Amino acid sequence: MRAIFGFLVSTLTLIGLGYFTWVHLRHSADATEIHPAPIVEQVKQAENSYSDPMDAAQPVSLGGPLATYMSKQGPVAVEKVKAVEYKPTTSDHVGGSVVGSSIPILHDKFHISIIVDLPFQVPPHAATPKLHGTFRSFVPVSGKPTSDTDADVEFHVLNEQEYSNFLGAKPSEALFSADATHDEEVNASLPPTLSQPVKYHIVFVNESRKKKVVEADFQLEF
Repeated sequence: MRAIFGFLVSTLTLIGLGYFTWVHLRHSADATEIHPAPIVEQVKQAENSYSDPMDAAQPVSLGGPLATYMSKQGPVAVEKVKAVEYKPTTSDHVGGSVVGSSIPILHDKFHISIIVDLPFQVPPHAATPKLHGTFRSFVPVSGKPTSDTDADVEFHVLNEQEYSNFLGAKPSEALFSADATHDEEVNASLPPTLSQPVKYHIVFVNESRKKKVVEADFQLEF
């Protein structure tokens, strides 16, 4: 009888210890359980804060001298000057290369009110293209053309993207620029071309809005 009673007591003791251990382990597991839902929600909120439309509405500061000028002026009419039409001859090319040749692109006198644009192209296979030339600007004084600081204009050489940024008043660099001047000699190296021609723009800017005359002579050398 005693043996049976002792066995029952031992069995109940083991059951009690097992239950206590299970409860303790379950509580620990609940305490260390990771709940992903709040974290995922925080990440989504962070992503939404960057894609919120209110961010897109914030004003963007424009930088660069060209963008600053255009942003102050607003849309303006751009006067065009046509480049010299030149058709290369067979002797200009050796195996498709233009190395050692030159192409005239401008030899003209024109008026400039605000902006004058001269588009031109560098032909294919130009390893070391260079823009070379001179320009002078004038203002009429007592009926005579005078070339001094009152006649100053800015000069820039831009690729297509830079020219687009310039017209859109966006930050823009320039392949070549000359500060406002009335007498300048230009020697600008341009990037080499591969199998396709590349378009560029010579841009004259007259900030004073006083009508001026520019006399220019430019050619491409390879």
